[in-house]
Amino acid sequence: QKQQDKINSADVLSSEHSDIMEDDFESDSDYVFKLGSSNCKQATAAQISFVDAGAAKLNQFLTRCYQETNSKKWCSEVARPNPDSHRTIDCTYSPAQPHVFVHPQENTWGYAIAAVNLVLELEKRNIEVDTIYNWWRPEPYNKNVGGAAGRHPAGTSVDVRFSSKTEQNKAHGELCKFRKLGRLRALGYYSGTGLHLGVGDTAANTWGRSCPK
Repeated sequence: QKQQDKINSADVLSSEHSDIMEDDFESDSDYVFKLGSSNCKQATAAQISFVDAGAAKLNQFLTRCYQETNSKKWCSEVARPNPDSHRTIDCTYSPAQPHVFVHPQENTWGYAIAAVNLVLELEKRNIEVDTIYNWWRPEPYNKNVGGAAGRHPAGTSVDVRFSSKTEQNKAHGELCKFRKLGRLRALGYYSGTGLHLGVGDTAANTWGRSCPK
């Protein structure tokens, strides 16, 4: 049974599997790490403190994001994880942990803001965006949802889910153009309706679907 996200985001996320295990295994039916599971690695006190330090900067991040994008909606969404990860967050941290992940290192914030601006440009092209999430996935939460060690734990990427497969494909075509212009380094195509926007990813590549030459 789906559980409502603690910051009132809608329950979303179709299956997202990278063809080459490049990134996420997070999906709304793929919970390997259930609440109370012995397989779920619990965060250390230092890891919890690091997450809490970022959460304390939420309003600061949102203020900067609003100023640079004029989008309260997408700025608010980018500051939280996959809203279907309620049980995994409870298991990793505690049921009292806010579902907000703001990277405490402010030099990463520009990646999230750049991704929001890309989403706004997609909307100007009449592409229907459903939700954005997964800007920062701290360890060990990232490991507990099956995420790759790079990308999201560095705060360099954002995942975007679209309203349909058609909209996902339209967005992929536009983002391939943006990638040629250097506005994002990596672009991942998931089997559901999601795309990975690797604005500052170290690995400058594509997966799931290639961009035209």
